[in-house]
Amino acid sequence: MKSISIVMPAYNEEAIIERSVRNFYNEILRNNPDCEFIVVDDWSTDNTPIILKNLQKEIRELIVVKTPVNSGHGIALRTGFNIASKEYVFHTDSDYQHDPKDFWKLHPYIEQYDFVFGVRQNRQDPLHRKIISRMVLILNRLLFGAKLRDANCPFRLYKRETLKRILNWVNTADFAPSIQIALTASYFGVGIKEIPVNHYPRKTGTVSIFGFKLLKACMRSLKQMVALRWRLRGKKNAQHTAVKS
Repeated sequence: MKSISIVMPAYNEEAIIERSVRNFYNEILRNNPDCEFIVVDDWSTDNTPIILKNLQKEIRELIVVKTPVNSGHGIALRTGFNIASKEYVFHTDSDYQHDPKDFWKLHPYIEQYDFVFGVRQNRQDPLHRKIISRMVLILNRLLFGAKLRDANCPFRLYKRETLKRILNWVNTADFAPSIQIALTASYFGVGIKEIPVNHYPRKTGTVSIFGFKLLKACMRSLKQMVALRWRLRGKKNAQHTAVKS
């Protein structure tokens, strides 16, 4: 088993956070002496912080940090990435829409590739989210030439050193940082492997954005993708120093 950091952003997940932490810990980290489990609480207003504090009493590898203010998924994710200290970083969300056992589908490929991404099979999300994801897929190909099947799947294994270099180009305050990480890595020719993983309906917790707000956020994300493409223009020749060195 490799040296690994799990990074899990969380916001108002009192109904599922204990199950998420316990099951991912038991499946991946329990028998690994060189590991850490980082949960980033984005200023939850429910009992999530209390549950995490109690879990820390029995899981010594569990590190709980808070964002300075409620900042959104991207800042929470970046906070966890900055703290991660192990050779490999595994990102999963706290809503338990993924099977911890599917980690082992990604694990065999991380020696050969820098990033290994899950691809959600039989995606269990509302229709409007599936439509948005399809539009993002098309835009990814038009703007970046990226052939990624699921650029926003929150179930990923990274080589930490490569991730750090990619993050230099990414604005994690933007709406969809996982997409930006994937597109930037693809643009610079980072080795990426995509693996089908299970996906389950969200049954608990807080969906922090939906309806008209979601539509507005998607339009903002489109502008941010265009801005990212503009930032990266002409930079491919710098990939050996910017990403691979």
